[in-house]
Amino acid sequence: GVSTSNIVKPQPTRPNPVKAQIPSSEKKAKPIPVSVVRGRRKSIIRIKPQNEVPEEKVNVHHGDSTFSEMQMISFWKQYSETMKKSLGGFSSSILANCEPKLLSDSKTIHLIFRNETNELEFGKMSSNLLDYLKTHLKNNHIAFSTQVSIEKAKKLLYTNKDKFIHLSKTHPKLVDWEQKLGLELK
Repeated sequence: GVSTSNIVKPQPTRPNPVKAQIPSSEKKAKPIPVSVVRGRRKSIIRIKPQNEVPEEKVNVHHGDSTFSEMQMISFWKQYSETMKKSLGGFSSSILANCEPKLLSDSKTIHLIFRNETNELEFGKMSSNLLDYLKTHLKNNHIAFSTQVSIEKAKKLLYTNKDKFIHLSKTHPKLVDWEQKLGLELK
C-alpha cells in the first residue's frame, strides 16, 4: 500500500484582501477601483467620495464709506486685470468690456451686457467681484443691477459687408471706390 504520511495535502489558498488607501492630502477622493478575486469572478468595489461640508461664510462689515464712480471704475479695472492674469479668456473679457455705471443711490453698480451669455457668466463671478469692491471701497452696501441691451449687441460687426457699411458712414468715398473697382461684398 501507499503510505499516506508522506503525502502533503494541499492547503486551500485564500487571496489576501486588498485594502484601498486614500492619501490624506487629497481633499476630494475619487472613486478607486479595487479588484477582489473570488473564484473566477471579479467584482469592483467603489469608494464614494465623502461630501465636503461647505465652510460657513462669515459676513464681514466693510464699512459705510462713500465712493465716487471714478474710484469704483479704478478698482473694477484692477480686478479685471487680476482676472485676466489668473483666468484669462472669456471671463476676463466680460469684465473688460463692461462699462459699470454708479446709479444715483451711490451703492448700485449698473451693468449692460451684449447678450444673455455674458450676463450669465458675470453672474458666476459676481460674488468674488462684489467682495473685492466692498473691501476696497470700504462699503458694505454695494450691489449690482444688470441688463441685456439689444442696441449694444447690434454694434458688433461680424461680416465684411457690415464692416464696409459701418466704415462707409464715416468715409463716403468708399462707396465710390467699391463701384469703380466692381467689388461685391457679401
